[in-house]
Amino acid sequence: MKSQFLFATAYGAAAWASSGADEATQFTLTYGYPLVPFAHFSIPVLEGVSATNRFLHMKELATSSFKSVVRPNVDTLYSSAVLDMSLHDVVVDVPIVNDRYWVFPFYDAYGNNYANLGSVTNNKAGKYIVRYDADKKPGVHICGKKSSLLKCDKGVQGFINAPTPYGIIVVRYAVTDAAGDLQKIHALQKQTKMHTIMKSTTYSIATAPPLTMAMLNSSLSSDPATKIMQLTARIAPHNPPREISDLGRVDLMLKRAGIHQGGTYEQPRGVNLTAAYLASEAAMFNAPTKPGNNQVLSNGWSEISAAAQGDYGKNYEMRAYVAYFGYLALTAAQALYPSHSTGGHGPSTPHLGPKQAYVFTFPSKPPLEQYGFWSLTAYNAAQYLVPNALDRYALSDRSNITYADGSLVYGGRTSAGKDGSFELLVQPADVAPPRNWTSNWLPAPKGGGDLSLTLRFYAPSEQVHNGSWIYPVVRKIDAIVA
Repeated sequence: MKSQFLFATAYGAAAWASSGADEATQFTLTYGYPLVPFAHFSIPVLEGVSATNRFLHMKELATSSFKSVVRPNVDTLYSSAVLDMSLHDVVVDVPIVNDRYWVFPFYDAYGNNYANLGSVTNNKAGKYIVRYDADKKPGVHICGKKSSLLKCDKGVQGFINAPTPYGIIVVRYAVTDAAGDLQKIHALQKQTKMHTIMKSTTYSIATAPPLTMAMLNSSLSSDPATKIMQLTARIAPHNPPREISDLGRVDLMLKRAGIHQGGTYEQPRGVNLTAAYLASEAAMFNAPTKPGNNQVLSNGWSEISAAAQGDYGKNYEMRAYVAYFGYLALTAAQALYPSHSTGGHGPSTPHLGPKQAYVFTFPSKPPLEQYGFWSLTAYNAAQYLVPNALDRYALSDRSNITYADGSLVYGGRTSAGKDGSFELLVQPADVAPPRNWTSNWLPAPKGGGDLSLTLRFYAPSEQVHNGSWIYPVVRKIDAIVA
């Protein structure tokens, strides 16, 4: 009896340890998932400028050949940089911008949009110092405010406290339809600079080594689950969670999952990594349906709740979900990304037969704040822009879309005071509609199939936020042909 009791006790302890490791592995796969798109984004930027803390300026709008990130917008030009504050602080120069939407969004290593400078927040041009100090509250801290005790040198507008030493900045300048506008943005990009200075803090806990290309792409497994664990082992020990209060729990879970401080991953005995990956993926895809993560709008539309978009706190499943579907999303104050479901139970995957189409019926022009704009963009099943003969990847308030009578919705002589219903047509690129639909036609993948349609609002008004503006009716119809 004694030997049987000891055997049962030992078996129970082993089962508990295995169960703990399984749970920790699933947690770590969810927690570390954003590090895969972080690496995928960072590598071409580092290749383009040969170092961290340098801007890579995009000179042309994204096309179907653009593969640096999934679901890119074609409304803005990007200026991107990989931030590394392990040894230095970073000074970012913000130019004077007074004629368009613009934003300098700062992301930590996990894709949290923890700070923004721009037209929505009415920030001034000048120098801003970005620094890593886990003891200080992350975000923008403006010099001279009564609530701020910052000691700022002349010319410094404020400090941006980062929650992790590694990160990303992707400056966005809205492109108008005015002639020569790209050249105007190129001039702004020349003034958009950064350089490093001596660290202003002595924070030393979990000091990070300099970020290198080898950390992001050397000897990574082709197995997606193993790759997540490897990148987590290399990056997470030096980059704490967004909510520093969760550091102890996160460290314990990562340790149980086989993440070692030395930057290596060792799969715990008895853990089924594939099963844990599938469970993590299922939880990620289910995240928007959880209470508090989603807001229901009109006509089958919904959007991620403001608290679950852009800056995720401890909501690691939503963080992974957005990293999968739209890495580097902005906070809701900057942009909204509503999705449509024909079933009314959260987002669904649009699908067109070879001779089918979607019609979006807008009841009116979307109301926006100053310099705000909107667009509807089509992507293929791989989440990249759809190749088409028109080189048209989106329709927007800067497009030559028309009302049913042929008059322009935006930009025409009679459009300023006119605000009626208009329709947009999403139809396969190899099925051209009649000429009266050409201006309102957004080409979908040739031959039909799965696609992704993203409606974006930058600088959205409160009516768009709270759903009091009626969202478009979406109908699937037979393709419109001549």
